[in-house]
Amino acid sequence: MKIVLTVNSIEKIFSQCAVCFLSEDIRPLKGTIGEVDWAMNGLITNLVRDGKLSGEFLESTLLRPDRFLACEKLLLLGMGPYYECHQKKTQILGKKLIHILTDLHVRDISLSFPVAEAGQSPDAFAENLTKGLLSEGDDRNVQASLEEMNLAISCGYERLDEALLGIQKAKVQLKKHFNVIVLEQNLDSGLNP
Repeated sequence: MKIVLTVNSIEKIFSQCAVCFLSEDIRPLKGTIGEVDWAMNGLITNLVRDGKLSGEFLESTLLRPDRFLACEKLLLLGMGPYYECHQKKTQILGKKLIHILTDLHVRDISLSFPVAEAGQSPDAFAENLTKGLLSEGDDRNVQASLEEMNLAISCGYERLDEALLGIQKAKVQLKKHFNVIVLEQNLDSGLNP
């Protein structure tokens, strides 16, 4: 697996599948999922309003964003009540996510953390999500998928160092080998960050 931390917004990262986390109780939608919803003309808000989507823990919804986003598929993963998504639940989200991505047979993934990392520090959320993603590596199908995956994580300048710290902590604790690349250049700003 190769992980790329980037300051670019998830709507502009080309990938086979973009992943956003949807809480059960934060309305209106905020942070990245709010920006993605806005880019998709309020589709997520409409699905929530119509009762077709709730953000319940581990609820997964796959959408086709067409021309609205730079990805082929958009996966919304429910994180349950916002402030109840702590260490163990974040690891479970990572485990669920890696199985979904394996089943979808996607190689290039973009992901964005929820706003304020659901009551955790950015490094703790990154660490726990990474632990969940990589802990399922004993499964043959998952292991083969992990080796091929490129994961671009959109996290913004203010959270870049903390996200890197969390991912490195998980890497050391799990004793797993994967590459982590940091891109501090924003695509919108030209050559200067």
